[in-house]
Amino acid sequence: MTLKKSTSWVFTALVVSLCAGCSSKEDRDKYDHYYGSGSKAREEAALVTLQSERKNQPERTPASAPAPASSPSDSTKPGDTTAAATATPVDAAPKRKAVPADVSALLNKHACFACHQAYDKVIGPAYSEVAKKKYTADEIVELVHNPKPEHWPGYPPMAPLAHVPKADIVIIANWINSL
Repeated sequence: MTLKKSTSWVFTALVVSLCAGCSSKEDRDKYDHYYGSGSKAREEAALVTLQSERKNQPERTPASAPAPASSPSDSTKPGDTTAAATATPVDAAPKRKAVPADVSALLNKHACFACHQAYDKVIGPAYSEVAKKKYTADEIVELVHNPKPEHWPGYPPMAPLAHVPKADIVIIANWINSL
């Protein structure tokens, strides 16, 4: 008699644990895609893409190299302003701002630099790319605490960083939006 009662209790406990512990196949597949074996494949593909992009970039010439100077008597007539209007600026590359010390300290403290850099793509997008999305500081706080991988296709999903204080994220977010 005791065996029959305990068998039914064990069977019920097993069924309940299976129902509570298992989600749908679709949910398991999504989880595996973002955090399981699928994430490793995406990370490797992102690194290969990054390495190939770095190899394909032309070498940058120093911006301090002087431009060839032309004297006004070479090709211009007195009163001719067309030559000055058609000159192109020598330093056409976008300017890169240095990371302020307080922001850099927070980015190091919370290990943000492990996946993100100010202007270069690493594992996650560069902060300058995040700035182009024009998120508000509150939206950035929410995305740090609860990332949305669908906002950044082609990148591995960011882990939720709920332990990072909102005040720290707001300082970082304001700097990102200044880029």
